[in-house]
Amino acid sequence: MKTSILLLRIIHGLIALYFLICLLYIYYCAILKIGNLLLDIAVISVLIEGVLLYIFNKGDCVLIHVQRKIGDDKPFFSLFLPEKMAKRAIPYFAVLTIIGLILLVARLVVK
Repeated sequence: MKTSILLLRIIHGLIALYFLICLLYIYYCAILKIGNLLLDIAVISVLIEGVLLYIFNKGDCVLIHVQRKIGDDKPFFSLFLPEKMAKRAIPYFAVLTIIGLILLVARLVVK
């Protein structure tokens, strides 16, 4: 495997981990009715990611173009999930994000 592909996969994994942590933190804050700067950063991060994924990139990860350019045609989630599940990963996380944001708004507005 080329070094550039390995490096991009590591970077991609760290970015995915960051967004997963953001999502988990949104649920954590929604459940415990916490509002703070970290929550603001998490919400802004997932909203920006959503805009990049769905509005500007038609639901595909923005890094897929970089991956293809360096010769890596395997989508990120296909590295560790079966093909059917990998294709559903982004829509699944989108639904989880929307539910988390709705729960957050509902819990923070209704005090």
